[in-house]
This record gives sequence, C-alpha cells and structure tokens, in this order.
Amino acid sequence: MSPVGFSGWAESMYFAQPYTISATGFYFIDLEEYQTKAATAVDDFGQPVEEFELHYIDGECAELFNAVRVSQASLAEWFELLDALGRDEDRYRIACHLAGLGYALDELADRWDDYSVYRGTAADYAAEIIADCYNLPGPIVSYIDYERLGREMVLGGDITELDDGIILIGG
Repeated sequence: MSPVGFSGWAESMYFAQPYTISATGFYFIDLEEYQTKAATAVDDFGQPVEEFELHYIDGECAELFNAVRVSQASLAEWFELLDALGRDEDRYRIACHLAGLGYALDELADRWDDYSVYRGTAADYAAEIIADCYNLPGPIVSYIDYERLGREMVLGGDITELDDGIILIGG
C-alpha cells in the first residue's frame, strides 16, 4: 500500500466460500450483505450452509484483513474496526503493525494511540530529534552522523521503519 492515493476501504470486496463443496459462494461488501446472503445460502441438496471461509478480494485493506485472520466469528468486529479507522491512513498503518505483532482484532483500537507515524527517513527523524532537544552550535552539528544515529534507533527498537520514508514511533 502506498501513501499516495490511499482511498480507504469503502470499495473493498470480499468472498464467502462455503466449506461444503456442494454450495456456491458469494461476494459481499459489508456486514449486512454478508448476513443476508449467508442466511439464504443452501447447498445442492437444499440444506443451509453454516460455515464459510472469508477472502479479501479487492481493496486496500488486504494486509490488515489477513494479519488479523478475519473469520465468520470476527466479521462484525472487522467492520467495526474499519468504522473506527475512518479514512485515517496512519491509524491503518499502525493497526497493520500491531496485528503483525500478534495483537488481536479487538485489541487494535486500544493500542493505536500509543504510536505515531513520521514521514521521512530514520536519518531525518534523528536530525529532527537532535535539533528539537539540543541547541548545538553549527560546527558541532556538521559532525553528527544522522544516518548512523537513525540506524541505531531502528536497531535499538526506538523506531520502526514500516516502508521507505515511513517511520513508526512509540510502543
């Protein structure tokens, strides 16, 4: 997912694949449509289909959908999370990071305010921290190796590089 052109998840498409091979799956875009179609799904013998495997088909939230392993049991929570995220790309990136660390779907919203997103490199962030925290004379500043300082901050776990030019701070 690129920071430019992020359009959110309003256009997301999902597919519910029945576990029984004698039934046909269906596409859906929201919880209401899923519930309506799931309630009327039957197999070739007229028996109701009870279990579905959910797939993310199209949209920009596949990374988060797969990281939190959305299932029938958590589908309502998934759509609640999307509502809570709104169109906030930074929160989405934080939620993806937290899900990758193993946080459950219901824990993400409680934790994303512990983080912030910085746009720039680790070296840029290191230079900004030095400038904000210290009033160093110009000649001394030219001796600071911001690339190395930024790399040390990443290796030390102080910051996390999510993508090229996207840094996650906090935790």
